Order: sequence, then structure tokens, then C-alpha cells
Amino acid sequence: MTKRLLIVRHSEAEYNASCRKDFDRALTEQGMVYANKQGRKLYETEFKPDFFASSNAVRAESTAKILADQMRFDQREINFMEELYNMPMGLMLDWIGKQNEDFNSIMIVGHNPLLSYLVEYITGDTGFHMQPCDLVMLEMNIESWMLIGRDCGKLLWRL
Repeated sequence: MTKRLLIVRHSEAEYNASCRKDFDRALTEQGMVYANKQGRKLYETEFKPDFFASSNAVRAESTAKILADQMRFDQREINFMEELYNMPMGLMLDWIGKQNEDFNSIMIVGHNPLLSYLVEYITGDTGFHMQPCDLVMLEMNIESWMLIGRDCGKLLWRL
């Protein structure tokens, strides 16, 4: 059995303005354009996640909604979660490990540096860096999400 994990870094966001908290930073106009382009590319892959989760930070939530629209995925099915904002690596692995075993594919929209570290950890590919709105598909030959760990998967594609 294989499990697939689609990891998405939020699209380009405003620089941290002194009047706004990091959590509340919005996408730039270019970030919205790029998220739409990436969403269309994702639609062409015909990937449909069994479970779709996103940080509820403004920039991640906006990215997730744009991607969902482009890939014809119902936005009401996205799980917006505060804990996916600034989650440490160990907790991320625990969270993935607790997902429903009926899910064979999970899509996560979140933040760097965590997502780059997660890809490195799962694939063993050191020096991996996700750019804004990068989409990375990992495939793991595991029977259960609980078995996610170091070097358990490979990079299938990157958009």
C-alpha cells in the first residue's frame, strides 16, 4: 500500500508590516496570480486528496482556497487548522501519523521552514527548499500513516 502526501507552501505574501501580525499577512497580487496558475497545473494532474488541511493563517488559507477552486475541490471540505501554523516538526509527524487510515492521500498547505524540513526528512534529500506556492508530491510505501518517518518516501513530482 502507498500513501501520498501533497505538501504546499503558501503563495507569496506581503512583507511583515509593523502594523500587522505575521499570522494576518495577506497574499500579494502576484501571490494570488501564482496560486491560480499552480492550481490549474494541479488540476491537470487529476490529483484529488482524501483529506485537505491548511493552516488558518491568512496567506495559507487564501492559497488553499485558490488551489481548491482551480482543482474543482469543494472549499467546505478543507480543514483550516490553527495548529498547522508554526507547528514543530515532531508534532507535524505525530499529526500526520494520527490521520485516518482510510486516507491514502493528504494535502497540506502550510509554512516554511517546516515544510522544507518535512520533505528533507521523509525523502532524505538534504538542502531541499520550497519556494512560495511550490507543490511537492511525496509517495511513501507504508501501510499506515503511523509509519511515516525518516527516509520512508520519495519525491514523485514538484510543480
